[in-house]
Amino acid sequence: MNLAIDVASGEKPIEELVGGAIKSLSLNDDVNLILVGGEKNIIRALSKLKYDKNRIDIKHTNQIIDMNESPAVGIKHKKYASVLVAARLVSNKEAEGFFSPGNTGATLAAALTEVGRIKGVMRPPLVSTLPKIGGEFCMMDMGANVDCTPDYIAQFAVMGRVFAKRFLKINNPRVALLNIGEENSKGNAETKRFFERLEKLKKINFVGNIEPNDMLKSDSADVVISDGFSGNLVLKTMEGTATLMVNLLKTEIKKNPISIMGGLMMKPVFNSLRNQMSSDSVGSAILLGLNGGAFVGHGKTGGNGVKNAVLNMYDFLDAKINEKIAKELYDSGVKRRIF
Repeated sequence: MNLAIDVASGEKPIEELVGGAIKSLSLNDDVNLILVGGEKNIIRALSKLKYDKNRIDIKHTNQIIDMNESPAVGIKHKKYASVLVAARLVSNKEAEGFFSPGNTGATLAAALTEVGRIKGVMRPPLVSTLPKIGGEFCMMDMGANVDCTPDYIAQFAVMGRVFAKRFLKINNPRVALLNIGEENSKGNAETKRFFERLEKLKKINFVGNIEPNDMLKSDSADVVISDGFSGNLVLKTMEGTATLMVNLLKTEIKKNPISIMGGLMMKPVFNSLRNQMSSDSVGSAILLGLNGGAFVGHGKTGGNGVKNAVLNMYDFLDAKINEKIAKELYDSGVKRRIF
């Protein structure tokens, strides 16, 4: 399986991103990589590493859409930006999926313009796996569609169920709607319309509303559905809370010699927790419902994040989730309407 990796974008040095990509090769023999970016920079980074040269190709480009640049402007004026080149490799069938840790808006735009939606998909949602007590769950939309209609939400639910079954290996995923209360009457007018639409869907195992504080419990839903605005707020709040807790622990540990000694003994535990909560542990969020794989990294994604992104890309594409989504949307009756 050929996968395209944009190593020119993001906030980390290209050496770190290339190094992470190379590490993935030792963990999966079926992956070949196309590294997209400045050829000289990539060759310099590769010169310090041991790898199978038959499994690496380089696609040269000097253009990058910066993190603070307008995605629309970048896509329009930088036709050979690294993220566009990576996405174009998928549309040209030279790669099955692409990953970029750069400008999120530009990555989403590149996926839509170059890779394109599966027939019947109204709006591709951004899905991510998140940790909860004793396991993990998936949530969507994480920011690709800040304004949603009930029909979009219905499609998200169908896609999320397919994703949870085939990627998280959950036999009968429980689907819930993010809301401010569990009762059916809770929420604003828009959320109530979402609820009514989900109740009408067949065979998605809809369990009703779920509050953000209940998502992380062991017996909570396996799939949480929301509009992209609310989903992105939840994601960033979780990331900020994890950082706060680590810093609070460090501050408390340093207050006296006894706690310092205990902290040293617990250091492996703290490191494990930090790694689990880091965006690098997941590697990427995934844009569902496309004619190929599109994987969106965090701007701070490092080498470990790229490695995990490659491995997750393979698992996602190997499970043929997008192909299954197309069938499920048709069977559930929430395929795209023709106006």
